[in-house]
Amino acid sequence: MNKVLHSLFKNDKKLNLENLDYLIFGRFYSDNYGAYNIYKLTHSALFVDRREIWHNKRHTQAGYTFKGEIMSEEQFQIAKNLINQVPNDILDESLKGFYTIGNKNEDKLILEVSDGKLKKKITIDEYEIDTEELPIELKKFRRLIENKVKQLDRKNDT
Repeated sequence: MNKVLHSLFKNDKKLNLENLDYLIFGRFYSDNYGAYNIYKLTHSALFVDRREIWHNKRHTQAGYTFKGEIMSEEQFQIAKNLINQVPNDILDESLKGFYTIGNKNEDKLILEVSDGKLKKKITIDEYEIDTEELPIELKKFRRLIENKVKQLDRKNDT
């Protein structure tokens, strides 16, 4: 009987990676006093949030909300394929955020995906990237995102 009840009330909702509305990504370094950007990619545009508030808002009750301005078509072209490369590993329920750095400086990759109905937010710390707990596809995706962020940040500096 309990098994039947469990299956009736089980949440079968899963984020649809095949039909994402957006991907939010960015990098935060606690030991870097320079500016940082958070990017939001849709299928038709790329936006940037330059407010540098993610690190303060992430632990508040309201949390961080992306507010950005549209970027150029050239910048969109740099990042446009990322939304189709989000690995299935991001759907793992245990991936809420990795945080085992202790008193070390934070070096975070910020990710959020949404299909319009559901969304998932995770952060991955640099100190976690080589651990066994992080799936290989997510490690590869992190490196891909990091390269795109570097390219976009260079374009923002010019």
